Amino acid sequence: MVVGVVALIGAFKLLSERPNERVVVQPGQVLGRFKDLRGVNCGPWSPRGWDRALTLDLSFHYAKLGVKVIRFHDLWVVDELDTIFPNPDADPRDPSSYNFTALDRHVEAALKLADVLILRIGYDWNDPPKNKPHVSVDKLAEVTKHIVLHYTKGWANGYNYKNIWFEVWNEPDIDWFWNLSEAEFFKLYEKVARAIKEANPDVVVGGPGIAWNVGFVDRFLAYTSTRGVPIDFVSWHIYTRNPAEVVERARAVRRAMERHGYGALPSVLTEWNFAHQEGEPWEIFRSSQAAAFQAAALILMEDAPVDIVTLYRGDAWMWGGLFYSDGGLGKPYYVWLAYRELVEDSARVAVTVERGLLYALAGLKRDGSLRLLVVNYGPAQVRYEVAAEGYKISRVQAIDARRDLEDQECRGAICTIEPYSVQLLTLERG
Repeated sequence: MVVGVVALIGAFKLLSERPNERVVVQPGQVLGRFKDLRGVNCGPWSPRGWDRALTLDLSFHYAKLGVKVIRFHDLWVVDELDTIFPNPDADPRDPSSYNFTALDRHVEAALKLADVLILRIGYDWNDPPKNKPHVSVDKLAEVTKHIVLHYTKGWANGYNYKNIWFEVWNEPDIDWFWNLSEAEFFKLYEKVARAIKEANPDVVVGGPGIAWNVGFVDRFLAYTSTRGVPIDFVSWHIYTRNPAEVVERARAVRRAMERHGYGALPSVLTEWNFAHQEGEPWEIFRSSQAAAFQAAALILMEDAPVDIVTLYRGDAWMWGGLFYSDGGLGKPYYVWLAYRELVEDSARVAVTVERGLLYALAGLKRDGSLRLLVVNYGPAQVRYEVAAEGYKISRVQAIDARRDLEDQECRGAICTIEPYSVQLLTLERG
């Protein structure tokens, strides 16, 4: 009887330890280069939470993450039109009419680190909102022209940068940023975009940076197409807790682009993150759940019709940032470290998740080793088996409620991943 009970206990233990997922990596099936999606909103000079004083320099960490694209929006007023051009009655052709000093500092810091800076023409989030220009549309076009001249042609003791893109406005499909008609916005975009190209035909210009309304994008692109208005990229936003919705939005935007002859242009997701619903933003945006969401979305976007993404946001502001007010690191920071290790100097190889309980992405390094990013964006622990012919697991680093990209043990090819967590696996030949 005792022997039978022991055998039964052993059988139950064996069943409980069996993997309920299988991740199959195919090192011989090379898919090409990764789509490198390392981009953030706001540069390395940061406030500490709600305090707008820029006392935190995050340059070391931005460099460590290898940030490729930085977008300026909500940059503590220095990027707002009425800060750059404060007196609406001033002459836009006169250099003394402009206040570039603070913005120059941010631009210089960003372009020491990133390959591209996207500079938004418009206003930050304000309460009460600033949701229309503080000058006429014609004057705004002239002001924008001289902003472009300052940063790309050296005007007003400026610069000759080749890698600044200009995004016209932010979220014109919601009242908080635009309370005039769609037609008036389309006219604003046309005049500003033509002024930008007049200042420098080589400068990249785009928009409209919608909050949610893909129909707005469709009508906007119908307008630009019909009138031959300059547009070099199409931008959009999404905040959600479902990574698949990011892909759905990307496809909807791409369909609108293709309908109007813009299918070959870059689709640029200039704001995205885990959706804040309730609770303390400090903890929500820096939690293991937000980290797992970002990692899962990055994996899905690798095959989605989106070309450039900038997370909202990269700094230490309370809402959406990667850092705490003292410069401490939130959980998502470690996701971006792991992502860099995966995509840099790697070729993407095929990987299959058999039951769909996890998300996975794999890369082959030049030395023949593999990196495998595995994400559990769910409330239950998952045991999974890694199958990669000719390879064995040599290291596992975990990001979860207890670990910050720290080592975790697997039993041979069987690993356990905690709820809402991320693992970076190194596999060596053997």
